[in-house]
Amino acid sequence: MELVPFSVINEYLKQKLLHPSRYGSSKYSFLKVFQHGLYFHFTKQKQKIIFNYLGLPIRIQRFIYWIKSKKTNGTSQRIQLKEFLILDPGRVVQDEHQQWRSIYFDQIAQLIGRDKITIINQREDSKVPGDFMLRDLSQVTSSLDPTEVELLREVNKALGSAKHSGQFTADERRQIQSAMHIFFEEFRVYYNLLKGQPTKKILFICHYHNEGLIAAAKYLGIESIEFQHGLIASNDLYYVYHEQFASVISKAFFPEKIMVYGPYWKRILENGCEYHSYQIKVAGDYLYRLNKQTTDSIIKENLIVVCAQKNMHDDYVTYVQQLMQHTAAYPDWKVVVKLHPLEKNKAAYYALAELGAEIRDIETPLDTLLKQCKIHISIYSTTFYDALGFDVCNYSVQEFGSMSDYAADMIQEGVALPLFLHENPITKYHSGNNDSHSQVPRNDVYSSFDGPTLREAIGLGS
Repeated sequence: MELVPFSVINEYLKQKLLHPSRYGSSKYSFLKVFQHGLYFHFTKQKQKIIFNYLGLPIRIQRFIYWIKSKKTNGTSQRIQLKEFLILDPGRVVQDEHQQWRSIYFDQIAQLIGRDKITIINQREDSKVPGDFMLRDLSQVTSSLDPTEVELLREVNKALGSAKHSGQFTADERRQIQSAMHIFFEEFRVYYNLLKGQPTKKILFICHYHNEGLIAAAKYLGIESIEFQHGLIASNDLYYVYHEQFASVISKAFFPEKIMVYGPYWKRILENGCEYHSYQIKVAGDYLYRLNKQTTDSIIKENLIVVCAQKNMHDDYVTYVQQLMQHTAAYPDWKVVVKLHPLEKNKAAYYALAELGAEIRDIETPLDTLLKQCKIHISIYSTTFYDALGFDVCNYSVQEFGSMSDYAADMIQEGVALPLFLHENPITKYHSGNNDSHSQVPRNDVYSSFDGPTLREAIGLGS
């Protein structure tokens, strides 16, 4: 994967997706699915190209699905779902009793009541105490029913429009077709899982790459509700959509509502066209955090915490190597690198231990480290916002790595000070000019957990 600044990718996507008729129909817009394919093309992710039968005559595609159903005897395990379905991405933290808690949905599940919820874990290695693993429910063994055939026709129609438009190269079309194949297969999984069930609401994070889920829910009259997963910024790929997409955004498989941590995030989303203000609900800080009494005894140390980001190991490893040279002049300081919970290249970070850096994974909660440290360094990350109110100096590494333009936003938003590669952060910290957070109060970013608002938004009443 080639890392490219989001601003560059966004300009490419805006030009490629200028004409709505080339990525949709009168009934649906496959805007986000086309985005996926174009993004994979632009970042040279050849492994995302998957063999599929889209583009063949519909009767042949239907016949292929029928043959597959006969090979599996058309049977699969049927489970009973409840009124609320939570799709948990598997991010966890241990509480003071060493029990694993879902970061995103622990408080939500308690609010709704466990007897009303089915929890499906999306990650195979998840420690979330759920009911089912998604991988065990992903085999669809039936042939296509009329609803699936209808959507398959729309998928093929959109691909045909894209081909005849002359707007996309052959490689772009291959990536787009693979993304559409994934979308349709995901739709089939959730459509067959959900049809005939009493489920009324589906709760999940990240609407993007969940288009098949949202499409299935819409077909079945089930409300889909997104919960903020982390950083939302004005140049995101899948948030704050430009006005050029306003005419098709309602057909582009977005959820009915999104829950955010605080008014700050709602204001950002209101600059885009994908959500109306009434769809954006400030639920407050619903993330699971350690009991305050458990962490009250933590005192500040001469500690730098570097919060790494998923898929950016090259940038962060290179920076930490430079950082360790800076800290050599301050032997009473230490460096801890906090891995992203979904980091796939952990070995690259653990090699930094030879230079004296400590590596922490999910076994150490972020809040604990933020209470301990004096300096927090990242490039762009939600962790800058997490650090607000913890008496931490936030530094965003500037003009370095693949996402330097995004890092500049952290300075503009007033949540971090700029740090350049040649600068020693400890020396800079001791200079005393570290008033980096005054523009953004913590309660604007993470307001108090608002149970009544959340209950009303998800249909539990006030």
